[in-house]
Amino acid sequence: MIYLINHMIIQTFLVEANPLLQSNGQPAESALFDIDKNTLTALDLTSDTFCSAGSFMGNGVLVHTGGDNGNVQFAAGQQTLRFYDPMVGKWEEKVGLMKSKRWYPTMLPLVDGRVVIMGGSTGGTGLNRAEIDNPTYNIWPPSSADGTPDADRPMPFLTDTLPYNLYVFMHIVPNNENKNMLFMLSNQQPILFDLDTGTLVYNYPKIAVQRTYPQTGTSLMLPLFSSNNYAPEIMVCGGQAAFEITSTAEASCGRMLLNANQPAWVMDDFGGIPRVMPDNVILPNGQVVFLNGAQTGFAGFRKGNKANPLWVNSNPAFNPVLYDPVGKTYAKMNPSTVARMYHSVAILSPDGYVFVAGSNPQASVQKGLEFSTEYRAEIFKPPYILTDVPRPTIINVNGTDIAGNRIPIAYNQQTILVVSCTDPKPSFTAAIIHLGFVTHSQNMGQRYVGVDIASVNYDANAAGQYIITLTTPPNPTIIAPGPHYIFILNNGAPCVRAAEVLLN
Repeated sequence: MIYLINHMIIQTFLVEANPLLQSNGQPAESALFDIDKNTLTALDLTSDTFCSAGSFMGNGVLVHTGGDNGNVQFAAGQQTLRFYDPMVGKWEEKVGLMKSKRWYPTMLPLVDGRVVIMGGSTGGTGLNRAEIDNPTYNIWPPSSADGTPDADRPMPFLTDTLPYNLYVFMHIVPNNENKNMLFMLSNQQPILFDLDTGTLVYNYPKIAVQRTYPQTGTSLMLPLFSSNNYAPEIMVCGGQAAFEITSTAEASCGRMLLNANQPAWVMDDFGGIPRVMPDNVILPNGQVVFLNGAQTGFAGFRKGNKANPLWVNSNPAFNPVLYDPVGKTYAKMNPSTVARMYHSVAILSPDGYVFVAGSNPQASVQKGLEFSTEYRAEIFKPPYILTDVPRPTIINVNGTDIAGNRIPIAYNQQTILVVSCTDPKPSFTAAIIHLGFVTHSQNMGQRYVGVDIASVNYDANAAGQYIITLTTPPNPTIIAPGPHYIFILNNGAPCVRAAEVLLN
């Protein structure tokens, strides 16, 4: 699992014999990776985070919940809440606090700054089953003044979509009423759910082929723009038609415009590469890179022992593909040499690169196999990094230097950036991006919104410096409150470093 705060990568791991140690000498479950310094620091945790979920509240604090049974070293994590505040720099845990156990839940930031915790099972499994299913949801922070969790609320849709109802796909659908309208997909069935009233609003058409765990695909809300009134379009890619280790993965994606008069899936060939367990990352220019995963099998640990392993996912998909949502075209990128299978991750970094890590299709640290426990990390350079187009540098936002700061901004307000660029004829565009929480091919809360530029003025007092005025998104259904990054691009090339902001 991976997420990014203040130019730092935060990771959580399986409970196993990792060589990195906590302060008490136990194997680390979490670590802080400094992108600039290339250093790794263990973060202390006491509860089992295996197969959990996370999301950011509007105040910028990460909420993390769920996990597995624990062991003699770590407490059970299924009912634990964990908080990471970058201003504090360490985890706070509330072990056993929540009303019910959750393994493989989904989380999402909401329009009021809270987060929803959806579904899961009460214990580890391949296919979910009724006796361990948790077809409920909870919202944090609770309504109580003393922090006592609210009662879980039933979600019949999760019961109806057994056994493929773990790590369901969820996205907030833009609207003009500031309502928490959720797009959800479980077991091929997508719905529109009004979280505020607890009611099913609409059943969308089913998508062909299984896309949720363990025949895992990936989903995203495509970039949103004011020019089409932030029309919400969902994209779902990859997956697996059969729960069978020899079956070829799915080479298809579906796009659906959610506010169309008659919503329907429009399918394509996913760039011609079958892929189960893919990751998706929306880039600053609005294109999407799909990477990682396998071309055969499904998500899960290998069978057998080290001497005679039986891999349930194999044939790594080494080549990323770059997708252009406007032209609806794919381009195959240069391959990696590292197999990124079960438990791989990818996330955008503030410099416009993509950080890639993970892969451990077995229940413990194992080396010397075809698909060993993978500790190597990689950086994927999108094509815009490899051009000669000058990249802008954001100096400050509303007068505050971006270095080391998370700068507060508001909705539907003008925000002023001072930007330098050596291009004699720059052409600026802007975007605000929530990088999300990444695990098991799900990028929970990832969001891209094109930001309107109200004006660009040359700063006569400084060579190559510009004053750019942006108009922030109009309401929190477009992008939820919380920590985001503002990117300024010049002719498609992103800034040297994005500005971290707290939108609220």
